[in-house]
Amino acid sequence: MVHDDQHLPPGLHVRMNLATGVKEARLNVPESDDRARSSALTVVQDPELPVVGLTRSKKVSVDHPAINLQQPLGHWNVDVAESTLFTDSVTEVRDLGIEDVDMLLSALANLEDLSHSYHWGHTLAKDGSLIRKLYQLLSSVESSFELRSLAALVLGTAIHNNEAALAVSLTYFYNDEWPDGPMEAVTLALLNEQSPMVLSRMMFLLSSLCQDKRQLKRFLRADGVQTLIRVLDAESAGKDAKDKVRTKVTNFVLDRLSPVEKESKDSAETVLGTEWTLAQLRHKMNEQLNT
Repeated sequence: MVHDDQHLPPGLHVRMNLATGVKEARLNVPESDDRARSSALTVVQDPELPVVGLTRSKKVSVDHPAINLQQPLGHWNVDVAESTLFTDSVTEVRDLGIEDVDMLLSALANLEDLSHSYHWGHTLAKDGSLIRKLYQLLSSVESSFELRSLAALVLGTAIHNNEAALAVSLTYFYNDEWPDGPMEAVTLALLNEQSPMVLSRMMFLLSSLCQDKRQLKRFLRADGVQTLIRVLDAESAGKDAKDKVRTKVTNFVLDRLSPVEKESKDSAETVLGTEWTLAQLRHKMNEQLNT
């Protein structure tokens, strides 16, 4: 199965499965003429199969939860099976307690898979109660490490390279009801986390959040670079796990912090001591590479 945001190497054979509505890819292996003719693909719409990609005007009610009333009519193209799965999974995550681990994990796995799509990532981010619940799951000491890990992955996937999803997800915080926000939750979770797998996924979420410059500034003001140094110093299950966390930290430095360091050098002042703390972080990373 090929996700909407997935980059494919050249040379693959890509097709749309009309029975499931899923895009598929496989290696394009050359075949002899006889074999190619015998296995040639003929597309026939089975009258017994439901039509995928149904349009709002013919098959989907205007009240359907996947319909965005702000979108032009010609763009309403809804997969009903996906929408049902999305709606059911959102309801389960919102309503279930952390004691219902298996059901929560199943629902979160569904949402993570769907959130690779720009549409479903944005739709997830518009649900304020769901977004808050996901941040609670990843930062709660009562959540299992599997719940913390999947919650971070769902959030990171939904807002990664999805500017609209990131922007709307931040509107539910920094108010009287929720004075703190995602950055504070992630920073605290990073300090308390011991599992390398969860740390790796939290670094992915942190990087996705810091696509927003205001969130990056919050991270720096909260002594975020020192937090990364402590993450690198944390106990790990083994070298491979620690290498994975180090890779995520390195990517974060290159993608998010190095541009800030350059901006601080180009200006008359250093931004929040970024230059000095980055030097510390790079020293720590080089130290670990030599051990």
